[in-house]
Amino acid sequence: MPLKVGERAGNFELSSYEGKRYSLYETPGYVLLVFYKVTCPTCQLTLPFVEKMYKLYGDAITFYGIVQDSDKDAKEFANKYGLTFPQLVDYPTYQVSQKYGVEVVPTLYLLNPEKTIEFVSSSFVKADLDKLNSRLSAVAGKEEVDIFAGTHVPVFKPG
Repeated sequence: MPLKVGERAGNFELSSYEGKRYSLYETPGYVLLVFYKVTCPTCQLTLPFVEKMYKLYGDAITFYGIVQDSDKDAKEFANKYGLTFPQLVDYPTYQVSQKYGVEVVPTLYLLNPEKTIEFVSSSFVKADLDKLNSRLSAVAGKEEVDIFAGTHVPVFKPG
């Protein structure tokens, strides 16, 4: 089962597809973790909206994609969907995905500066992403922007 709101997120170290190492507990402030697979249609729907939030709030909040695929596939996916935040590779062991209880992708976790989970969402749930967007804008101290403006998306799409 996925970790729940109020639980402390476990530390991890992963490398990006570019080879740079990242450690959760060495990352200051708020962190958004997005677990996904490149072949997942629901992830393909979700990640561009996460990128919109990154462009809006990424100067105040750290975003990490946790990809369950190879370096090569992660890089191709990031290029195809225009992802500019770090994509950390949890392949082939899925050690971090297992530690966080990820059963469905995408799964998103918002962690506060103490690395306690404030928000969890799995699959594509438009209302959850609206709630996350609102929370990120508040944390960043910026005006909230409708990330779905001009798009037609489902209310829910299972992962």
